[in-house]
Amino acid sequence: MINEIEVKTIINKSKLPESDYCINPYIGCLHNCQYCYARFMRRFTGHKEKWGSFVDVKINADTLLEKKLSGKHQIKKVLLGSVCDAYQPIEKKYKITEKCVKILIDHQISFSILTKSSLVHRDLKLFEKAGSLISIGISLSFSDDKFRKIFEPRAASVEERIKIIKTLKEYGISNYLFIGPILPLITDVNNIISEIGSLTDEIWGERLNLKCGNFDDVLYAYKKCHISEDWLNLAQSEEFWNKTNYDMIQMCNQIGVPLKGFYKH
Repeated sequence: MINEIEVKTIINKSKLPESDYCINPYIGCLHNCQYCYARFMRRFTGHKEKWGSFVDVKINADTLLEKKLSGKHQIKKVLLGSVCDAYQPIEKKYKITEKCVKILIDHQISFSILTKSSLVHRDLKLFEKAGSLISIGISLSFSDDKFRKIFEPRAASVEERIKIIKTLKEYGISNYLFIGPILPLITDVNNIISEIGSLTDEIWGERLNLKCGNFDDVLYAYKKCHISEDWLNLAQSEEFWNKTNYDMIQMCNQIGVPLKGFYKH
């Protein structure tokens, strides 16, 4: 279900350590990731539909952003897509993210984009124009598509995301690899870092968060993958996550790419 809406604000203060503000061009996301943490947004929007089945398009986003940045402001760095994927498929039609990116560049605001969509290829020339203002993050939890198709049914394939990272590197566009959420017994952190870590400027990690209303969907996805129930014990083990964090630090040191952060929720 696609809804066109007008909103009163488009840029909000962020609680994330790497960004002062965030912009979410859409409410909801059609990637339908089973672990998605942003499903809490239904509480604030009145949506009763299953998360992953609807998107609200903020059709006046660019107008609001231009107005905000044309006045006095102290905005230093912005994240596009804190509770949605700014380049999810509907962006191909509405181009809300593209419009916001152009405005940020015009006002010389530093920004980053975290996505798992191949649609970023469309705006490579725009990213080149942004120069040092921009950093593109590619989210990746899988080494192949077997499990990705179950957990992220409508997101870009693993192969497409690796291609994005390689292309960003070729174009000289700052990029980072976001390995998250790390799914116990599924996410092969060592393989992912070994294969593409050296193509990125920095790496981030994130533990699986099962406290945001996603437990039933994650449990169902694991069962479809025919993975041992040991995954749940690992997901609840601080020892497992501390070791994962330590191992990531060691692997990043080996390839000379910094591990900038590890979200433990």
